[in-house]
Amino acid sequence: MSSVMPEFIDHNGKKIFYLNFSHMAKNDIPVFMEEAKKMVSSNPPRSVLFLADVYKMSFDKTTVKHFVEFFKFTKTYTQKTAVIGLDSIKKTLYEAVLVLSGRGSENIRVFDGHNAETKAKDWLTVI
Repeated sequence: MSSVMPEFIDHNGKKIFYLNFSHMAKNDIPVFMEEAKKMVSSNPPRSVLFLADVYKMSFDKTTVKHFVEFFKFTKTYTQKTAVIGLDSIKKTLYEAVLVLSGRGSENIRVFDGHNAETKAKDWLTVI
């Protein structure tokens, strides 16, 4: 099991819920998501700023299903979501997860390239 856990971080004086899936094995993802659900569910609706890093994350069909369910669950709590670390295959899966979860692309943005994490954090905290 991964030692990485979901956590709230601070950026520009605001809380961001950081989901570091980077390099995570697909078998660790469900446990990580369950912990994230517990943590996020104590927040008011539409109040959480999410940052998800999926760089070099392992995935399969089951992982995609977990992400669909996770997106459905977190929809109530989400104010904005930023995603970093998507390669071309994951971008296609990301689009499918948005559609299957009923999320659409409102208040969700993908960042890549140089300083993607900093750009994502800045976008999340400029409200």
